[in-house]
Amino acid sequence: MRFFIVVFCTVFLLSLTAQAKEKITWVKWTLTPEYIESGDYKGQGYLDKFLDYTTSLMPEYEHKSEFQTLNRINRSWSEGNVCSLHLWLGYWPDKIVYSKPYGFTPRYGILALRDSELAREFGRENSVSLRKLLGTTNYKVGILPLYYTGTSNSRYPLLAPIISPYLPSGKVVEFSNNRNELSVVFLDKMRVDYVIRQRITHASELRINDLEDKYQYYALEEGMRHKLVAGACSNSKLGNEVIQKFNTLINDDFYTTYLKFRQEWDQENTAFERLYNDYFLKGIKSPVITE
Repeated sequence: MRFFIVVFCTVFLLSLTAQAKEKITWVKWTLTPEYIESGDYKGQGYLDKFLDYTTSLMPEYEHKSEFQTLNRINRSWSEGNVCSLHLWLGYWPDKIVYSKPYGFTPRYGILALRDSELAREFGRENSVSLRKLLGTTNYKVGILPLYYTGTSNSRYPLLAPIISPYLPSGKVVEFSNNRNELSVVFLDKMRVDYVIRQRITHASELRINDLEDKYQYYALEEGMRHKLVAGACSNSKLGNEVIQKFNTLINDDFYTTYLKFRQEWDQENTAFERLYNDYFLKGIKSPVITE
């Protein structure tokens, strides 16, 4: 009898071990409309929805998500089971492994109060030159800290070479906050003349906070390139396994689902949608899309 009990317990324990799922922590950051942590739109960011969609395709793992600062994420990769759904290529090359790209960043632009001297000077122009603004005017620009603490990774990778020489000039004001974005509050309080921002981020702040649109947006002539993004995981055995699985998910349904969720927050940006469809669905390469 004792023999059968031992055998039963052994089989039971082996069964539990076989059924245990490996755990993945998906990191998020506070940046609308990618991830929305609180308020009426909590969980309705386009990456919130896309993460739910993606993890539903990987039932063999146990998934959880966690909001972290970028500096905390920098430390988290060493845990071995950390992944990001949506990361610019080129970050932390010694710590992570990337999936195939499935998206790209929108263009950067600048935002100013519509009744400001800057907006009166440039009127209804569609785009302006950041190099000209910094080099030939005294207008002050607001940005997040140009580089993440202790790294050479920039929050503005395509614009950093233009901005960096002007950091000591007084024309560039770096603001630290607990979000990965700059609010229109910095303009309303006259702390700077303009801020660097993506159009979709600005539109989402107005929508979420029900704010009056008293701002003028200009695309940046130097910001016309789009940086590719992909999934990323810790460079560990598990991380590499997850990325291999992730790559099998990337197909036309994956592309169109991502674009659908994104465009819910940027419906008027048909140029982005057209470029995305051409690049990923039709395979038409473009010189403005870069790693």
